[in-house]
Amino acid sequence: MTTKPVNETCVQNACFFLPFFESGEWRRNEKSPWKTLKKEAADPETVRSLAAYTEKRISRSADCMTFLLELHDAWEATVKKDGVWMETETMIYEEIIPKLKEAGFTEDDYVLYSEYTRKWGML
Repeated sequence: MTTKPVNETCVQNACFFLPFFESGEWRRNEKSPWKTLKKEAADPETVRSLAAYTEKRISRSADCMTFLLELHDAWEATVKKDGVWMETETMIYEEIIPKLKEAGFTEDDYVLYSEYTRKWGML
């Protein structure tokens, strides 16, 4: 097994957003039930359907959060009104993505943001 050389000039901040109200609909040019609810007539079945969708999304986000915490112990987790933000500077996302796929998580379960900070030298 060959190891990837460590980049000593930059620090990568990997941030995974685990959404409560979206399941990748925006990737398929669709709208989540939360965005279409405003345009539909409100009835009990529509609200029940929205509740089931939301419960499934929040549960899936919790499952992904559990997996990430078991994978690596240096996460900063922040729960906000629309989802969970999981950030780390001590594991690169290139190592995380294949493990998420192996565990059955897809791009519909998270949004990845990454940022690099220069440690020293000129660009």
